[in-house]
Amino acid sequence: MATAPKGRVASDPVHYYHADAYVLKADLKQPVSSDIKPQALVELPENGTYTFQRAEPFKLFGVLSYKSGYSQVAGHPSTKGHGFTTLATSVVEDLNVLDVVTADRVVGQISTEHPIDGEVPSVTFLGTRFVNLRIGGHKVELDQDVHILGPKPAKDKSYLDEPEVLARMSRQYTNIRKSKGLPDWAAEQYRWDKGAAKNGTASCSLVNKVSGAPGTSFGHVIDLPHFGKIFLGELTVTRQPPKTRDENETYHFQLKMIRLEMGCIATGSTTVVALDSNGGGSQGGGGHK
Repeated sequence: MATAPKGRVASDPVHYYHADAYVLKADLKQPVSSDIKPQALVELPENGTYTFQRAEPFKLFGVLSYKSGYSQVAGHPSTKGHGFTTLATSVVEDLNVLDVVTADRVVGQISTEHPIDGEVPSVTFLGTRFVNLRIGGHKVELDQDVHILGPKPAKDKSYLDEPEVLARMSRQYTNIRKSKGLPDWAAEQYRWDKGAAKNGTASCSLVNKVSGAPGTSFGHVIDLPHFGKIFLGELTVTRQPPKTRDENETYHFQLKMIRLEMGCIATGSTTVVALDSNGGGSQGGGGHK
């Protein structure tokens, strides 16, 4: 059980931090079998502090490699005295997957600030980006939307109850389903579920549109023949209800910058640059863990 931070009395707000991040993990079956555990994994203690882990150069034969990267997490009281700030960052440089998916740099970043008086944190993905992402040698242009959740809703209203947020999310699904040549699997998978959002879970992407990639592109997804499926900037927002009358709601933000489902020249799954953040507190510390 966390205690009140130094300089505070027991009745003051207490916040329990949570965040983790890693550079890459993979479960490959072909052409080589390899279970790659999360690289440069960092986890934030519930009392906060700062943790950094450098990713040393990684190479799995000619299948999967990167030259460098790092992950970091931090948690501390806001310097403005407004609440409790959490940061999670993961970066990979010179990524190469089978000479099909390459990038000079991929950055994922989540920063939240939980208010002292309230349950809903503000959240920003500032800094999140793809640098020189190429698919099969083709330069990929991305329409990113790091502001898809917008500003913190007024009066401590939930993101998942905010009509403008839900409209932006559902519009992504609508645009995907309007795409020409949409594969059957995508038509089935990308159905906007308003009920799921109402019940506390909504998925979207920080990428609205992809252009310039070979294969079939729709929304944040590329379906590439002879390789598999490429998913970019996937974001899941979860609202967890309180377990007791004395607890508050908590929010969880999970971001995966690149997720690969390979099934031809290689078989298996790979996730590149993944991170999540939530947290909560008691006595006005932004919810309860």
